[in-house]
This record gives sequence, C-alpha cells and structure tokens, in this order.
Amino acid sequence: MKRWLYRLYLFCHLPSEDRANLVTAWLLLLGLPGLCRLVGVRACLRWMRWMVGRQPPPVSSATCPADWVDHQGVLVAWAARYCPRSPTCLIRALVLWFLLARRGIVCDLRLGVEKDARTFEAHAWVEWCGQPVMESPDVRQRYAVFDTPLNVL
Repeated sequence: MKRWLYRLYLFCHLPSEDRANLVTAWLLLLGLPGLCRLVGVRACLRWMRWMVGRQPPPVSSATCPADWVDHQGVLVAWAARYCPRSPTCLIRALVLWFLLARRGIVCDLRLGVEKDARTFEAHAWVEWCGQPVMESPDVRQRYAVFDTPLNVL
C-alpha cells in the first residue's frame, strides 16, 4: 500500500504536461492493442494522424530539445509498466509517435526484421533526427530496416 501511495505522490508532483502525457500514453497502451486487432494497424495510424491534425499548429522539431523527446520515451515506458498486459513494441512505438507528432515533432515510425537467419523476429521503434528513441543505438545493426517508415504509408 505504501508503494502505491508513493507512486501517487510522485505522479501528483509531475509537471502537468507530463501527467497529461503519462495518462494519454497509458490509455493508448490499453486501448490500441484491441483497436489494432479490430480495424488493423493502418486504420489506427490513420485515426492517430487525424487526431494529430486536430491539434493546434505544431512546434518545429528544430526547437525541440533532444532531452524532451527522450523524456517522452521514458513516460511511455513508465506507462507500459502499469499495463495489465505488456504492450508490444509496435504499440509502444505507435504511442510514442503519437505523443511526439501531436507536439509537432517530425519523427519516423520504423519497422525492421532481425538479421539472424535462424529465427524471424520483427521490431518497431521511433526515430527522431535519425536516432532511435527509447531504444539502444545499435537497433539498426540488429534489424534490417524497411526503407519507408510506417507513418508515411
């Protein structure tokens, strides 16, 4: 019980923008898996793009500090820890892409396939200014990346 009270205390002392983004990320992490199964990933991405388009004029990504972008990745990771089922990398990447895109940050939603020929494993992540967010920097060495980002399709 003390642990939950402490977490609530920490949540209440976050800046209001962080609280809003954390709750948004958590709700999306809970709802997107079912929605993706129901209507498909492309339809979910179209809906998310439509939601981003309804926001006020975006901030240029050049004025956005890298620390803020990385912090959004941390918020998504925190929200994912408190989901009843662990969200997939695709769902986490979609949520992070949405949080960044609605702020006007131009980023790419990347998909890759593991280069190891013995197994088939796919992975999704977000790249901002050519750097992976919420991922290890060597993700491009471990996965063969599709040429076109998912958010462009």
